[in-house]
Amino acid sequence: MSWGGLGRVLVVALLAAGVAASAGGAGTSASTVTITERGANLKYVPGQVVVRFRENVGAATRRQILGGESARTFQTFGVSGLQLVQVRGRSVRAAVAALRSNPTVAYAEPNYLYHADATPNDPRYPQLWGMAKINTPAAWDITTGSAAVKVAVVDTGIATDHLDLSANVLPGYDFVSNDSDPRDFNGHGTHVAGTIGARGNNARGVAGVNWQVGLIPVRVLNGSGSGSNSAITQGFLYACTHGANVVNASLGGTGYSTAMRDAIASPSCANTLFVVAAGNDGLNDDTNPHYPCNYGGPPDNLANVICVAATDSNDALASFSNYGTGSVDLAGPGVNIPSTWPAYDTLYSQGFESPLTGWTNFPGTGTFGQSTVHATGAFSAADSPAGNYAPNTQTLYYHDTAVANLAGRRGCQYAYNLRLATQLGHDFFYLMGSTDGTSYNGSGWSGSTGGAFRGFTTDLSAYDGAPTFYPALAFQSDGDGVVGDGGYVDDLALRCLRAVGEDYNTISGTSMATPHVAGVAALVKAAHPTYTVAQVKSAILANTDHLGSLTGKVATGGRLNACKAVGGCSAGPPPPPFKPPCLVPNVIGKKVGAAATALKKRHCRVGKVTYVKSTKKKKGKVIRERPGAGKRLGNNAKVGLWVGRGSKR
Repeated sequence: MSWGGLGRVLVVALLAAGVAASAGGAGTSASTVTITERGANLKYVPGQVVVRFRENVGAATRRQILGGESARTFQTFGVSGLQLVQVRGRSVRAAVAALRSNPTVAYAEPNYLYHADATPNDPRYPQLWGMAKINTPAAWDITTGSAAVKVAVVDTGIATDHLDLSANVLPGYDFVSNDSDPRDFNGHGTHVAGTIGARGNNARGVAGVNWQVGLIPVRVLNGSGSGSNSAITQGFLYACTHGANVVNASLGGTGYSTAMRDAIASPSCANTLFVVAAGNDGLNDDTNPHYPCNYGGPPDNLANVICVAATDSNDALASFSNYGTGSVDLAGPGVNIPSTWPAYDTLYSQGFESPLTGWTNFPGTGTFGQSTVHATGAFSAADSPAGNYAPNTQTLYYHDTAVANLAGRRGCQYAYNLRLATQLGHDFFYLMGSTDGTSYNGSGWSGSTGGAFRGFTTDLSAYDGAPTFYPALAFQSDGDGVVGDGGYVDDLALRCLRAVGEDYNTISGTSMATPHVAGVAALVKAAHPTYTVAQVKSAILANTDHLGSLTGKVATGGRLNACKAVGGCSAGPPPPPFKPPCLVPNVIGKKVGAAATALKKRHCRVGKVTYVKSTKKKKGKVIRERPGAGKRLGNNAKVGLWVGRGSKR
């Protein structure tokens, strides 16, 4: 019998430490949790580079250049010259540097990883407090949405046959598995979709911001909630070319991707509004950029992006929410948000109560056993029930007979309660599986849950369709001597997606705030079908409810108001385009015309100017800006000195 090599297990990162197994899972406040999944430190896909060649570079030249860098084309995109390449024999960073130095290459970048912007679960509330907070019931007096308006949910997919969603779901695509079945193996995307467009007035479950809408499921994040830049870029382009009026992207990462930026800015997406999450790190995005949020702020200033922070039921900025007056536009409800969730069939469950028939320790390793520490019942399974784990330990606790037949099943996963106290990034508690009872693989957690059990899931979709499945737990510590109390797992369930059904869950995050705004954008489009992207954006941003808690935190200083956005509740006339704050660039040494252009790109107007002679020869003239009537600069001088800070348009 072999383990399959714990040290070689490939696992992907989950930004939020576990999307809980059920709405009622045990847990503590999010601030006590410091836990990461094995591989969470990966910033980009190993061995892959996104590269765009210049317009005049032919296919043969591209192949020659890539061959010289030990790279080959892996995938192409809908943007001219843009492709994903596989690199061999050298690091991604080295390949990127070499390609960037080639004059035929417009840009090259790692295939960055991005993650679902959700925080750990909270108990489910009995009502949708967010809908009342943003005045959606009054907006519904004007419109409840339109099936002609399309919103693409670029996420983990959607439970397409969920009984509260299916009537509003359109065909989509899965860029993780590269097929036309974008079902959700995580739950995050289904939750987002429910806020945007769960069917309303049908005496079932919840109601979305839109009772009728066309939801396009675009799966770019896997069952653990992570996905690559290349998949997301393809997903954005797919959404735009398939008629999406709005894209909801409740995801993000810190890597700047020119490819993703180019997709949003492409002609294909000119008529699509991107509503994106600010992120859940409690940071200022102006100084700690979070993408795709920051594509809407300087220096890119993409006009078809809205970035959303999260507020709680008291209209306070959520403790986890990112913010920034130069990058984040407004806030929406994002704490304890109930919505739709995939329905599952449980094929096997284990509470680790006595007797533990069929479970045994692999000979020659450490010893798992029962512990009186538990989430429910009387016991849990622990890697070191008597105290701290030992350094340099490998432990495997497995079921010696198959517990389930997964033939015909999709989206299988473990759901469980876990308490963890390990050295972050060094020692890991694993949830494992096997199809033959001899070779085990899975994913591991490292860090601390703050002394309490919390609900988690582990993606097992790699085992979908297997005729036999054997569960196992494992633990691995390194030899540095730093140890802790280890892991305790309770209420373990093996479950797979139900073909037709419904479930609901309550979670928090800027991911949950974002679909409130995307949903209102769809409502605005339904009420005003001829509105352009700029008009829809302005209708939302110029009609927020101004809150003291958001002053100096988001550009509008306000929280979403659905009724005002669609033109009711004393909303003013159709608003002019939203005007971001002026951020004055460095224009010293530029020609005056170029200086004026640079200022306008940063949303600044040019004040009245006076001209003075330069003290240096051949420098033309020097200008000084002063407040005035807005006289534009001429093109006959160079800027030797720029005095003042500029003014808003």
